[in-house]
Amino acid sequence: MSKVNRVWVMNKYADGPMENDNLVLKEFPLADAQEGHIRVRSMYLSLDPTNRVWLSSQYTYMPPVPMGGPMRGFVIGVVDQSRATGWAEGDIAYGLMQWADYSVIDPSQTVYMTKMSRSDGIPLEAWISALTMNGETAYYGMLIKGRPKAGETVLISGAAGATGVLAGQLAKISGTRVVGIAGGAEKCRALTEEFGFDAAIDYKQGNLLGAIQNACPNGVDVFFDNVGGETLDAALANLAMGARVVICGGISEYDKFGNPASIYGIKNYFALLLKRASMEGFVIFDFVGTLEHAKCQRSLMEWYRAGKLRYRAHVVNGMEQAFPSLRLLLTGGNKGKLVVRICDEIK
Repeated sequence: MSKVNRVWVMNKYADGPMENDNLVLKEFPLADAQEGHIRVRSMYLSLDPTNRVWLSSQYTYMPPVPMGGPMRGFVIGVVDQSRATGWAEGDIAYGLMQWADYSVIDPSQTVYMTKMSRSDGIPLEAWISALTMNGETAYYGMLIKGRPKAGETVLISGAAGATGVLAGQLAKISGTRVVGIAGGAEKCRALTEEFGFDAAIDYKQGNLLGAIQNACPNGVDVFFDNVGGETLDAALANLAMGARVVICGGISEYDKFGNPASIYGIKNYFALLLKRASMEGFVIFDFVGTLEHAKCQRSLMEWYRAGKLRYRAHVVNGMEQAFPSLRLLLTGGNKGKLVVRICDEIK
């Protein structure tokens, strides 16, 4: 076993556009698990838009990553040392850990940590792509906050992303008509041909406001937003009476996070009044440990096994590729759920 642990650490906050040295990969001595802790060897690291938010010095729904401290992210790994009750060597752990080959953590004190079964036969790539954080985010945002009803029209921005594509499939399970917004013909084709969306809008073709109006002639009953900015503004202008706007993310504005004056100012907010609509944000940590969380996990598994919940993974290999690959989320260069394979799945 290597006695060195590679860790991506905060080197310089990104309160404007990302730079190549916001995070640096450093080597540290491999620490042992202390009393009440487990040591987890990373197998897959999830790259998500929230990682871009966590590069900022601003307090969000979590404190900023300390300067010189390890970057945080969602990881699936195997426990190779345990001094914590209820955890054994060989257990598969999923949760919020470090961007590192190994994380030493107290599972009882982390924001999100769960033990995963080896007996279900589901590849870990599927777990980290569809059945954990992204699937749960889609479930809470679409089904709990959006409350779609059969026959309604659902519009999703960032629809070809890891969460958006799952949110669309959950909306279809609810009996709605689903329209996705994505960038480029290839991604739009995937939405309709692979993931069952009823229509797709290529925002790169321009006139997004008019395109939404054409695709949603009776208005938008549920808007699930991953993008923010002008995309959110265009959707607000096309709301149906009693619409629900769910704010999941705003990736178009993340590079402006440390400079509020530069963030796009919403112009069509008055539609919330005229259409008696609501707009609400959420994060998955709101639901951890609740009965709804357990129901969500059971439902996602049921739909996945029934073939109603599909995903596409974009896998990069090696811990050293984690931070450079994060840019793919901002440029739209990823084709599916972006994950880093740190090591082969351990049998």
